[in-house]
Amino acid sequence: MSLPTFRMEASDEQFIAAPPHRVWQLLRHIERWERWNPYVRVLSVRPAHNPQRFCWKVSGIRFHSEITAERPTRTLQWRSIGRGLVATRSWLVLAEGKGTRVITHADVEGLALAIRPIASERLLRLRTRQVLVALRTAAENSSEHVRAN
Repeated sequence: MSLPTFRMEASDEQFIAAPPHRVWQLLRHIERWERWNPYVRVLSVRPAHNPQRFCWKVSGIRFHSEITAERPTRTLQWRSIGRGLVATRSWLVLAEGKGTRVITHADVEGLALAIRPIASERLLRLRTRQVLVALRTAAENSSEHVRAN
């Protein structure tokens, strides 16, 4: 008898009154995430590796991640492994009017989700919303200089 697979997803989107290149720079510069995202702690970034790898912590869980897909100023995706979980997070950055529409999707699976599935799903949805709000706040803040590609 095999154990059941526990899996959950969360998607959300946000309009940001800033150009796509500004939003992209905030997302892509992993080593600077802590400047605008209070929910993460970046532990290490290895930009010279191909694919780029990084280690970070969110909601008390340490993840080892690598970029799995990237189309500059348009899409970004990474795969993460951490304490009984395997997760994928994808981002779509779209020009919209005088700003940017950002769509993100997270897919998480693992036995760790079985401990408190309802609380885990709520936390995933909450963190997805919080990171979008933090990204919007940083991108719309003209005092922080972000250069274009």
